[in-house]
Amino acid sequence: MNISVQSTGTTNGTGVRRVSLLGRLDRPEEATELCRLLAGPDSQPLDISCFDADTLPADVIEAIAAALDRGVDVKVRAYRPLLAHGLSRLSLPVLPVPPSPPRALLERCRAVALAGSANSLDKILAIVGALPESNAAIFIAQHVQEDQPNLLDRLLEVLTDYTVLMPQNLMAIKPHTIYVAPPGHHMKVAHGLVYLTRDRKISYARPSIDVLFESLAAEYGADALVALLCGYGQDGLAGCAAVHAAGGCVLVEDGSECEGAGMLPDSAISAGHFDHLLKHRAIASIVAAAVSPRSRTAEGPLLDLFLGAVHEHTGYDFRSYQHGTLERRIANLIRSSGFISFFDFQRAALSNPQVTQRLLTELSINVTEFFRHPEQFLRLRQEVLSYLASFPLIKVWSAGCATGEEAYSLAMLLDELGLLEKSRIFATDINPYLLELAQAGLFPREGLEKSRNNHAEAGYTDFARHIEDHGRYLKVAERYRERVLFHHHALGQDGVFNEFQLIICRNVMIYFSPAMQRRVFGLFAQSLHREGFLVLGPSDGLKWLAQECQFKPVAGGENIYRCTGSTP
Repeated sequence: MNISVQSTGTTNGTGVRRVSLLGRLDRPEEATELCRLLAGPDSQPLDISCFDADTLPADVIEAIAAALDRGVDVKVRAYRPLLAHGLSRLSLPVLPVPPSPPRALLERCRAVALAGSANSLDKILAIVGALPESNAAIFIAQHVQEDQPNLLDRLLEVLTDYTVLMPQNLMAIKPHTIYVAPPGHHMKVAHGLVYLTRDRKISYARPSIDVLFESLAAEYGADALVALLCGYGQDGLAGCAAVHAAGGCVLVEDGSECEGAGMLPDSAISAGHFDHLLKHRAIASIVAAAVSPRSRTAEGPLLDLFLGAVHEHTGYDFRSYQHGTLERRIANLIRSSGFISFFDFQRAALSNPQVTQRLLTELSINVTEFFRHPEQFLRLRQEVLSYLASFPLIKVWSAGCATGEEAYSLAMLLDELGLLEKSRIFATDINPYLLELAQAGLFPREGLEKSRNNHAEAGYTDFARHIEDHGRYLKVAERYRERVLFHHHALGQDGVFNEFQLIICRNVMIYFSPAMQRRVFGLFAQSLHREGFLVLGPSDGLKWLAQECQFKPVAGGENIYRCTGSTP
């Protein structure tokens, strides 16, 4: 982390202190230094630019609020959308600095070229197999031995409804057709025709990738997309430069997945004439979106391709989430971020870390509040925790905790019952940004009245002893922040990490597919003490599936279960 401070004069002579924050405030001494600046004795305005941080430590946020309350003019310029979101939710002034949009590409895509040599065959088959119906012409050039037959056209015919041709010289280019360069011939396009030549080899190759790409640049200009896949040598570098200069889109495969044949894409990266460096799943997704009609929505096979690419790119697997929910969230994110189409959005989401993190935040389930569904908390107090009070140690798991209100509500409930000291609360979520917000223990003040009412309906009246009202925001009491342990955990991927007397997972599984719901029930069965309880949300609608997975409702309902056996 680098903190630099610069004072500049103003017309009224007061001056402005400009603070630049590079990196994240990861070390305590860095946060202390910034807090010292904010707590200074003078009222000189502060202009703080945060270039790399998605969140700020709680003590820094409180120092900003305290300076504002003293009348200091504090402006925070957030270069990360998540930081702007985190500060604005706490009613702190923030000036979002929008990221630079990616280079505008492919208003329409009339031609796609796929090219490579060693270890590129499987990638070509996968990309073609994912192509949707379109009017684009597809061209393929692969380095093969001239004296060996090229069966690529026959392999492709069984994967796609496109017409697949090993073209003849001067064949007319038609839409919805794939043209495979024959062995021993350069293939290029001009004036709506395919030209085949026996000219000299280019970089020891015939067919040459450069010849094809350069002709596409001249014929289609900004309407061409090319993908350079695995291989050896330098053939393709000049072609990528030509397409890039003509305004087309250039995708290069990440050489790390080329199994030793990454020389060609690595050389292209070094040359610098490309738009995106991607794994082949991402290339397949972007190519499919490029040839599809432009829209701000991702549906059906396009969504499946994108979720597969996101999983490969980030490790987060949303493929088992309800697709209707994902479609709505992605469409809202595309509109709010100012992207013209799903094609443009996913190019950024698969290459720009800021957009990637924003996507992960939007797709994660993050709707919560203190003592949400108070009738369940009343049942927990009266029946479940009164039973668990006899245990020497009570371990609680809040699964899918989002920003932490549910986990802190459990801590407050245990405190009311005198059980907090012998309890351990583990709160998990798939989203690291939400976990950081939860750990800070700071929440929007606008939810105070609703939280008080929920707390009262759960059987209590003194909500103020749990929450400090700081005017601009709420802060949970320190004793709860010490008792709740926040960790990253993906219900769809990760396994058992402890045994619990109480597991709460509310309004999370409703977004999962049935197969994933079964998987999560199995995880809970393995994680639950034999005398423990599982609490689901009233909206989850999983009563019958829960019983099928050997979870029996507790008398009285309210979506509270005991496990009667083990689930595979």
